[in-house]
Amino acid sequence: MKKEKQGSSVKPVHLALFCVCAVAIVAAAVTLIILLGGENDQPEPEREVIIVTPATGGRGTVVTQENVEAIQEWLDSPVEDGYYETRMSVEWVFPSSSEPSTTAYVENSTNNNRTVYFDLILKESNELVYSSPFIPVGAILEKFALDAQIPTGVHEAIVTYHLVDDDFLEITSVSVGVNLHILG
Repeated sequence: MKKEKQGSSVKPVHLALFCVCAVAIVAAAVTLIILLGGENDQPEPEREVIIVTPATGGRGTVVTQENVEAIQEWLDSPVEDGYYETRMSVEWVFPSSSEPSTTAYVENSTNNNRTVYFDLILKESNELVYSSPFIPVGAILEKFALDAQIPTGVHEAIVTYHLVDDDFLEITSVSVGVNLHILG
């Protein structure tokens, strides 16, 4: 007579089925916890915006719910005489030093009170490579070519804005850094 194995083939199938069901139940429970707001219960942290105003002496002011209206009013007001609001790109790409830029953008904001012009000087050599025409309030200057030949590569430069009075005499100036990318 043959001796029968007592349930040895039945137990592993039941055990495997039980394990698969247990893993599926745990996975479903974790998914429900995540979907029903485990992470969404936390409020989004407030973001700080720093605005530099003449009133702060160049230090900057953190915008909060308490001062947002005052800062917005200041931003909407015309710039005080002698100050200048810049609106410009800072990465200026030129296909070559004799072709107009594809990305240079300079705007004399309507918040300003004065006509401006700017000089573009290479930081490494102090060479003047472009001098703009006068830019009236609200005007935009873009797609201009340089006045000098610059080798291929990336060059740090300084844009110095000159604010002028009604007789086109300089009142004050302000400088901003840009990168010139000369492609060929």
